[in-house]
Parts: sequence; C-alpha cells; structure tokens
Amino acid sequence: MKTQILKLIQKIEEESREKDNPFWIISHDTGEFLNDLIIKNNFKRVLEVGTSIGYSGIWMAEALTHTKGKLYTIESHEVRFKTAENNFSEAGLTAYIQQLKGHAPDVAIPDMFDLLFLDATKVEYVSYITAFLFHMKKGGIIVADNALTHEKELAKYKEYIFSSPQLENKLLKIGNGLYFSRII
Repeated sequence: MKTQILKLIQKIEEESREKDNPFWIISHDTGEFLNDLIIKNNFKRVLEVGTSIGYSGIWMAEALTHTKGKLYTIESHEVRFKTAENNFSEAGLTAYIQQLKGHAPDVAIPDMFDLLFLDATKVEYVSYITAFLFHMKKGGIIVADNALTHEKELAKYKEYIFSSPQLENKLLKIGNGLYFSRII
C-alpha cells in the first residue's frame, strides 16, 4: 500500500479517537479484511452504502487499484460526502471511485456488483439489501458491519438474510462484527 494512503488511514484513525469527533469509521481490521477480500477474489465492482468520510472506501478503492475495478459509494449527508471527496483525492484514488449522493434505496446504480458493503443507518439494512440484491452477481458477497455492536437494530436484517434461500450466511467476529453473505 502506498505511503500516502497509509498516512491518511492513520490520520483518519487518530482523528476518530478524538473526543469531539462526530464521525464513525470501521475498525482497522475490518478495513484490512475488505481490502484482502477484494484482492483475493479479484472483485471489479464494489457498492458501498454509507460512505461517511471515506475511510472504508479508501481501503476498498486501494484494493481495486490491483484488480482494475471501481467503487461506487453512496452517502446522503452533505458534510460527510464532501469530506470523503477530499479524503479520496488526498489518497490519490478518485479514478477508482464514483461517489453517489442520496438516500441509498433511491439511488440509481449503474452496474452489477461483486461486493456490497453495508455501513449506514442500521435499521435500514433490509431496505438496502432488497434494493440492491438484484444488482449482485451470482457468487457475490454482501458484508454488513456492526453485527455485534448493533444487534437490536440489525435483528430484522439478520432474520431476513438467514431466512433467504438466495444467501449463505455467517457471522464473522472481525471489528464490530460482520454479517457475511454469499449469493448462491
């Protein structure tokens, strides 16, 4: 990984630990997991719901530099959208990222995807998966963050994925917990 990207990741992590920081980011080990997942599976098209300030997007876009792919990332909040835009530029990754603004289920997306990463409003995960499931390639992966830290908010999502005949599911104890689903 390029030095400028590693320095930016470290800077964002340090800022996230500040007491008055209003933005949440995924854990470092979740970032590494997503990066490895993309590279090992040679994923080319990734959709992220919940850009926030771009931390997870940096991890995924960096992996996409190796696979010659593209990240499509959706954010509705203006300040987070702009902060992410600046972070993507500072990381030198804008050629691998298409930012989309709006409420995720209402955003038109242009492609079929290998990976869908959910990390936005937790109680809306079911609406995200139902909006984007038909945009997933067979064998594609859906990763949903905060499975352990937001169990109550994700109860309906958990019920949905574990009852879906289209999905093979497991809980990964990485970071804040990840629901890992494969399209079968």
